[in-house]
Amino acid sequence: MSRVFDDLGGKFQARLRDHRISAKTSRTREGEVMLLSTEAILEVRFDLDVLDRLHEPCFAAIERPTTDGRTYLVYEVVGVRPMHFQMLGMDVAMPTVIRREYLETIHSSWGGSDETWIDVIAVPTRYRMDISEDGEPIFSRSELVPLIGSPARLLSSYAVRKFLCRDDGAVAGTLLGFNMPLTIDMESLVRYHTGVFGFTGSGKSNLTSYLLRQAWRAIPDLRVVILDIAGEYAIHLADILLESGIFYSTENYEEDIERFLNSQTVPETLEDKLGNDKLEQIARALFRQDKIKLLIKESRERGTFTIEHILQVLRSVWSEGKSGKTQALMIMNHIENKLLSDNRYSENTPLHELSERDLAILSDVLREALGSVNERSSLYGEVSTLLNYIENIDEMAPSSDDSERKVMTPARLAQYVLSGDAEQLIICYLPEPDTARLVASRFIDSLLLLKKTRGARRKVLVVLDEAHEYIPDRTKDADYSASSNRSVEALLRQGRKYRAHCWLATQRVAHLNVNALQQLHSYFVSTLPRFYDRMVIADAFSLSYGVVERTTELDTGEWLFVSYKATKQKNVPVFLKTPNNEELLLQSLNRVL
Repeated sequence: MSRVFDDLGGKFQARLRDHRISAKTSRTREGEVMLLSTEAILEVRFDLDVLDRLHEPCFAAIERPTTDGRTYLVYEVVGVRPMHFQMLGMDVAMPTVIRREYLETIHSSWGGSDETWIDVIAVPTRYRMDISEDGEPIFSRSELVPLIGSPARLLSSYAVRKFLCRDDGAVAGTLLGFNMPLTIDMESLVRYHTGVFGFTGSGKSNLTSYLLRQAWRAIPDLRVVILDIAGEYAIHLADILLESGIFYSTENYEEDIERFLNSQTVPETLEDKLGNDKLEQIARALFRQDKIKLLIKESRERGTFTIEHILQVLRSVWSEGKSGKTQALMIMNHIENKLLSDNRYSENTPLHELSERDLAILSDVLREALGSVNERSSLYGEVSTLLNYIENIDEMAPSSDDSERKVMTPARLAQYVLSGDAEQLIICYLPEPDTARLVASRFIDSLLLLKKTRGARRKVLVVLDEAHEYIPDRTKDADYSASSNRSVEALLRQGRKYRAHCWLATQRVAHLNVNALQQLHSYFVSTLPRFYDRMVIADAFSLSYGVVERTTELDTGEWLFVSYKATKQKNVPVFLKTPNNEELLLQSLNRVL
């Protein structure tokens, strides 16, 4: 058992003094939020080495007798307070002379008196640890509560590795407090959607870029599309962009190197390391290799989909017995009666050949269905995607101009991503938020529809930087936030079964669509100065507020990480120091330039 516990050379001696439920409230734009958290109070014998260790992240195992024998309940330490008996009776209302005498007594007693101890606040991980006959820790879910007076011990690095780390997993970072790598299942991090939340300067794009490098290593055939409002990824991933990437922008740079570099955000630390000459060399190489291209938001490709594509989606809901199948049948009957029978269109008729009146009928039918089905049903997501696509079809017929056909549009981008010729990395620089939302909506709708109707199997990861611009909690039709919200939510809800995945990065957590936020299975949280942002994170992901509060102490490059899928056990918060993407970039640039 010595390798399972770390008693710090016999110095760590602790027992459970209290087990309670605490409440914390906050008023947000949606109303008052109340969080209830279970806390254990451990009373630990005072020792300076123990106190210093407890300031670092650690896990405590509280002994618990059961009818089947002894087990240990795993708790995570979130707060530490050195205590002295005389502190309990001291008050500012005391005369100054007496108060000073108390303080001098307390000061001289640390570590040399039985009247000193350490109060440790710990929160449950909802796991128990049993120890096998050969001394191996075995972890399982548990709702057992500990008994007051029970002894507690610290988990060793060995036990924590067995608790959290995936065998042969990708390195997400170094576990703070244990100085060892946390290995995770990178495919799960991609497949089940991920969020990166942190204030400006916390290193969101740096972390996202590092994780993308790990994702490509784990999933070589993965295609990544980054919708970048702030212009941060062309430099962070310049080596990948040069080797197997392409850069689209709604701005036409006309091969102006200075204009391109001025439009991109380069961290000061990276700018100092690269220097202007290297940055210009990167931009010159991108233009020379024809990797910087124009993206226009208007699509002229109304003929991409037919009536049959719409019916295929609805038939899938009906034939597979999914939620909303009755309504799907009603929509199919309506389409057949209004379009195929009365107007004598065929199922192969391209949508651009429908009259304005018939497109309006189709849109009305789908919108009526959307209002009559449950938001959580399969049909709701399918109809949302179809409706967004139809309502965003341009009024012009497909162009026969060769030069026009070469211009990239959101719909063509979706086709390109799924083609065999697609680059590994596609960055779309969209500096104007309204345009970014429109492009995101059209691209995601086209991507999902292509995957549903053509069975495209290629794995695609969509990264939305500044995610609050795409999925705000309050939406309007005029700025396209309503359509982008519906599209992103459809991607998060339906995408996994079609191998379309999503990562979100933002600093404005409290302003996000909560329905979309709750679709994330993994998330990284750095410093969030606003109290209500931390409350939203704790509420959305069922975290103890004490854990989230510790993020205020994190330095740049340090993150709270929680995952339902990527770690060995689900929903266990850990604190990481993540690798610096800039160092990996510098090493790689020397090879590709």
